[in-house]
Amino acid sequence: MTKSRGRPRKNPASPTGRGAEQDVLHAAGDLFVRHGFARTSTRAIAEAAGLQQASVYHWFRSKEEVLLRLVLGTVVPSRRLAERLLAADAPGHVLLWALCFADTRLLLEDPQNLGALYFAPELRGEGFEEFHENRDALERIYGTLLERTSGHPATPFDAAVVMGLVENVILQRQRRAPRLPDDAAHRIADTALRVAGTPEHVTGPTRDRALELVDGLAEDTDRRPAPSA
Repeated sequence: MTKSRGRPRKNPASPTGRGAEQDVLHAAGDLFVRHGFARTSTRAIAEAAGLQQASVYHWFRSKEEVLLRLVLGTVVPSRRLAERLLAADAPGHVLLWALCFADTRLLLEDPQNLGALYFAPELRGEGFEEFHENRDALERIYGTLLERTSGHPATPFDAAVVMGLVENVILQRQRRAPRLPDDAAHRIADTALRVAGTPEHVTGPTRDRALELVDGLAEDTDRRPAPSA
């Protein structure tokens, strides 16, 4: 069932050009990353989105639901891509390189660096199970591809180490210095193969085949939070 339009806007122009719901998400993402979840009020979100405060509650039941939508928007596309790579017909080292590269690139291309919200203490509370389920599923796929690459069983810690290489770009972006190199995603994917104990696979053919796979699956990698049904 389609939702009604809600209350009139304070500002007739949509900051994102994508409607009130996306305006709320964009405004909240910016404020949460810069000031923290606890320090951001729904009034501040509404002001930044050019909306009446009541309009926030028209689209979302709570501020926590806004946070959930934002963090799901950062992890679900990577999990979907990882699942498709897992089913692809390619050697493990190619798939691991492809996942590390694609996941890193998605984090780097997010203009708001919403991955920083992973560290919000509120995510440890109730109501964020869906986020943790998706992130755990992604980590398990990292572990599976690590096993295929190394030929040895991968522990949850091993998978977390490789996934941590990727997610480190979130912290690097927060630091703002030194500037991340343009080939950061390539370097991280190369490093993952070295961590897996297979430096011999850090080659041009590995990269070329992995990039070909990523390009073929790129249609499912948009990190922006999707409008609700």
